[in-house]
Amino acid sequence: MHMSDYQKSELPISEKVVIDAIEKANKAISGTNRSFEFSIHEKTKAIMVKVVDNDTHEVIREIPAEKILDMVAKMWEMAGIMVDERR
Repeated sequence: MHMSDYQKSELPISEKVVIDAIEKANKAISGTNRSFEFSIHEKTKAIMVKVVDNDTHEVIREIPAEKILDMVAKMWEMAGIMVDERR
């Protein structure tokens, strides 16, 4: 993810700090043929980091694993349903 200085200036300060940290981390590992991809899991709103091979675009590692976050979201959903049914 690379943003121009103008695009960064339009973001809230906390987002600027995150974007800058992502860019610095990607520069630090730039010689290793790998990069980081950051995203937010839709249902849990948790930040996910993927380490990706730039040549093959293969995901080498996910932190935390998306499957785990999907499972957590499903448990939250089931717990919410159980609470609603008791009313």
